[in-house]
Amino acid sequence: MDQIMQGLVGLSGEDWQDLCVQVLRLEHGANLVVLPDKGGDGGLEAYTLTGHAFQCYSPKEPLQPKKRYENQRDKATEDIGKFINNEKKLKSLIGEHVKINRWILLCPLIDMKELAGHCTSLTTRVRNSGLAYADPDIHVICQTMEDYEMSYKRLVNSQLTRLHLPSLSEPDYSTIDSAQIATMHEKLRKVPVMRHERARNTHVQKLLKAYVESQEYRAYIKDNYTEIDSRLESLLEDLEFRLDTEYMVYSDGPQAKLAKIYEETEKRIRQAATESSLGQSRTISHGQVADWLMRCPLDFYDEAS
Repeated sequence: MDQIMQGLVGLSGEDWQDLCVQVLRLEHGANLVVLPDKGGDGGLEAYTLTGHAFQCYSPKEPLQPKKRYENQRDKATEDIGKFINNEKKLKSLIGEHVKINRWILLCPLIDMKELAGHCTSLTTRVRNSGLAYADPDIHVICQTMEDYEMSYKRLVNSQLTRLHLPSLSEPDYSTIDSAQIATMHEKLRKVPVMRHERARNTHVQKLLKAYVESQEYRAYIKDNYTEIDSRLESLLEDLEFRLDTEYMVYSDGPQAKLAKIYEETEKRIRQAATESSLGQSRTISHGQVADWLMRCPLDFYDEAS
């Protein structure tokens, strides 16, 4: 699964449904009809005038693949039952001018092929029901956000275009432990251009300021833009893993290694936040590097030793 999509696994049912509806609006435009939850949805949450019906489902994670499949299988079975048994309600909602030819369960992750086989059996069940609002050639299928990748990315980018991060308050360094700052100094002392205390102090102050400001930015994004935050987390977690593996054996010296990490971190931020300003993405990326320097993931060999 694409790293961008991986961050969607574990979204609450409400957040997942909200995301799906927003993506489907971009995908289908005026052809999409969203059904309100109030009074029951009859086994679907939206449908299109071209005959696609959607139900959104995000199980509570973490789950092993077999258990995830069982939950998805049971959810599809239950909601197909509603789709069949609520004929009077759905006939009045959908009307006589639309015939559902695809009933789609949208999930964050599908990792067992058995789900496709189960959908085949549900397809037979729906076809045998002879529903007035179902096409004789209807198919029951399960999809993920990867099937709507372009619309999903458009949604994320449009959110960022509208994103107005709050004005930053005066940096409060009281939350940073002195031992963390000392750790940063100890690591940066191994970088040749920062062996002199004055140069190192200047760099550390800039990093600490970026760290505090990036925490403020990230908190705002997490509270207001769930999908963007998930995307950031996924990309940065992958890079942190690489710091402990391939960057550990990076052949060039500390200075080149630090420069490469700055570059790669900002690249990841820009990938997740395409329309953010250069200043904002740089603040977040430098704040992330500061975090890694104060903790364990990022360190350098001491060329002087």
